[in-house]
Amino acid sequence: MAELRRLLIEPCRIEAARSKGGLVLTASEARYLKRVLRLRPGAQVALIDGCGGLFKASLGADADLLLSPDRVLTSSSTLSSQPKPSLGLAVALVRRGMDDVMRMACELGVDRFQPLQAQRSVPQAEHRPDRWGVILKEAVEQCERLWAPELLPVLSTEAWWNQPLAEDLGLIAVTRDQGCKDLVTLLSETRQRECPRRIWIAIGPEGGWTDEELRSADLAGWCSVGLNNTILRSSTAAVAAATLLCSWRESQLT
Repeated sequence: MAELRRLLIEPCRIEAARSKGGLVLTASEARYLKRVLRLRPGAQVALIDGCGGLFKASLGADADLLLSPDRVLTSSSTLSSQPKPSLGLAVALVRRGMDDVMRMACELGVDRFQPLQAQRSVPQAEHRPDRWGVILKEAVEQCERLWAPELLPVLSTEAWWNQPLAEDLGLIAVTRDQGCKDLVTLLSETRQRECPRRIWIAIGPEGGWTDEELRSADLAGWCSVGLNNTILRSSTAAVAAATLLCSWRESQLT
């Protein structure tokens, strides 16, 4: 499957295509294959369903049909099993940088994204779920991951702190707190005990968390962690946290 361009297609469309012998492309999909990638009829394309399935298909004569998708990997394959623990990134809405956070964190391997309306999120903060959905789809195709991440509806921090389940590990990134552990240290200790089902890390807005938000998170069982000795922009902090979490999980799989 090396070098084949990938398309993220809904599982129901792939299954229907397999029973009917072909997948009718949308106008944007056909334009991407024909005009952007300049593929010719007969060229092979890899399809992913976002649920661990990988398929191979060939481009039809009119560049609007993919013929006979054949499964290459299944969700039961070792290579396509969903990485564990699941990693979630909860990010307070910021004025700039969310597009990059979505793209980079998806490429790194984050499984769930939770936009947060924090108390210090500015009125001009970006909230563009439709655009972020497109960015995540393109990032999945580009980085060749088999599992598509989930983008959750925006929540206020007040509503969010009690959302994760009891078996999840909730981490909240803070600054100027000498009493909390840094993320690397905490993860190294997590390696020595039973791994949680899911790990969430929450990143605050440009103005930081309020005292009320920190108290609420603490009461809900969230653990404060540091990311760096310097003060990071929210978007930088989100990518840094995603990098550390995904690298740690990769080390657990080897």
